[in-house]
Amino acid sequence: MKIIILTQYYPPEHGAPQNRLHDLARRFAMAGHEITVMTAMPNYPKGKVFPEYRGKFSMREEIDGVNVVRSWIFASKSKGKFAQLTVYFSFVFSAIFAGIFRLPKADYLICESPPLFLGFSALLLRLFKRAKLIMNISDLWPESAVQLGMIGPGLPLSMLEWFERLLYKKSKLVLCQTEGIIDGVKKSYPHAETLLFPNGVDLDMFSIREKDANLAKEFNINKDDFIVGYGGNHGRSQALLQVLEAAKRISENNKSVKGIKFLLCGDGPEKIELVKKAKNMGLTNLQFIESQSREKMADIQSLWDIALVPLKNIALFDGARPSKMFELMAGGIPFIFCGQGEGAEVAKRSGCAVVVPPEDSAKFADAILAFAKLAKQDRVEMGKKGHEFVKKNFNRAKLADVLMEKIESLTGKEK
Repeated sequence: MKIIILTQYYPPEHGAPQNRLHDLARRFAMAGHEITVMTAMPNYPKGKVFPEYRGKFSMREEIDGVNVVRSWIFASKSKGKFAQLTVYFSFVFSAIFAGIFRLPKADYLICESPPLFLGFSALLLRLFKRAKLIMNISDLWPESAVQLGMIGPGLPLSMLEWFERLLYKKSKLVLCQTEGIIDGVKKSYPHAETLLFPNGVDLDMFSIREKDANLAKEFNINKDDFIVGYGGNHGRSQALLQVLEAAKRISENNKSVKGIKFLLCGDGPEKIELVKKAKNMGLTNLQFIESQSREKMADIQSLWDIALVPLKNIALFDGARPSKMFELMAGGIPFIFCGQGEGAEVAKRSGCAVVVPPEDSAKFADAILAFAKLAKQDRVEMGKKGHEFVKKNFNRAKLADVLMEKIESLTGKEK
């Protein structure tokens, strides 16, 4: 089968959609399918095109047996709406021009959203390549943009909602990461054929490991330190100020447990401001480190005694299942899930997590202290439960097989 995956985000960038789509493309290619990825010149999260990709409008390369076609994008680190729209639409149009000439004919075109605007490229390219459209919805747009305060009522929102319905109508299948997203898709277009295609984890990469002594030395971690870790995007959705506030509470108000240190790994649009706030708050128990490769993150999280999965307190995230929690389960790392709804229920069922309300720094700090006082063996047992849970329910190898079976069934129906 010939499949095109259209996405703005792809390795060598680091991030949840990059990792998830690359894993899927690689597994499809290994199964004998002809996979081509249409994506942008890598620039995330710094907002600058990586040096080796600069000065090119379009190019081809191969990554892990997957054919990758890239086209130009106007990269920017600005958080302004105009700049962000320019980034999105620059790739929307460059993908159309490059895709028409460089992409092969295909049976299916899988389009990743957000950004929703990329659906415009998908609608045109599917015609040129005679492909059937499959939308992969990892976040509901424009609903998420509304709840994050990025867009308000008016004509632009109405047009986006109309375009959202059009994409679902034109799709043979709509892949949804969560049950909440399925509900949102059905609300927008009740006739859409949907499939739950959740986040998962590569169990060959993430596993239970011993602490890496060399990495501990690299990050100035002492033997008796209790490390509270976070790895991922530093953006609006994560509301990482709640982590800083919890760290402040622990440093000021607790004397019974010493040596608690926070290690925040990653990058994103809010990081510069977070670093400033941490300095102004006088947080000597919190350290920021740069974004790391996914392979190295599997070792870095072995340094953590517990981990954090924080979310912003908005209703939209009641249906969120952050990918990082599955990697933590695979690594046997107990974690605190700061959220509610679907993701919180998965975290509870894993036996590997404690759930607290989002953006409640007092309860957040209390949960961290409770973990610090817990016997090490009890934390180890929690980690083992999480590992078995994710292996059974969220193994990416099995999820890829389920998706291909569904796509093949769609093809069979049309014969």
